[in-house]
Amino acid sequence: MGTNDKEIKGIIKALETDVFHQKFPQELRRYLLANYAEDPWPYGYDDGQLFYYIQQAAHAFFIGTLDTTLPDPLEKAKDEIVYLRGLYVDAMQEIQDLNEYITEELYELLWSQGIVSSRMFPNDSGIFEGTYKEHNTL
Repeated sequence: MGTNDKEIKGIIKALETDVFHQKFPQELRRYLLANYAEDPWPYGYDDGQLFYYIQQAAHAFFIGTLDTTLPDPLEKAKDEIVYLRGLYVDAMQEIQDLNEYITEELYELLWSQGIVSSRMFPNDSGIFEGTYKEHNTL
């Protein structure tokens, strides 16, 4: 997907002409370009959504309920870093959980086929009967 200034400007022009019947103030134009020029990662806008969101923002502006203050670029970058760190931590936890699950399933499969490795047991228990899970519960 991905949007660009040209698409946003086209939507603004269509709204000015067909919906609001007036030229948008520079303050509103600046706000719309700053907030809708990039898709909200990791998602994206389709054309209908983008038109709708811009129309809603313009409507809010004209009734006086839209705060057109643009975020400080440094604060925006800090917020994105915090967000990305959270995604990274979540992904690492999921990888760890999947690794443990896959390892457990592999050991169970090997055990069921009579293939035993010393790495399957935390200590040298010498137990080779039953299931792997029975011998490795805490």
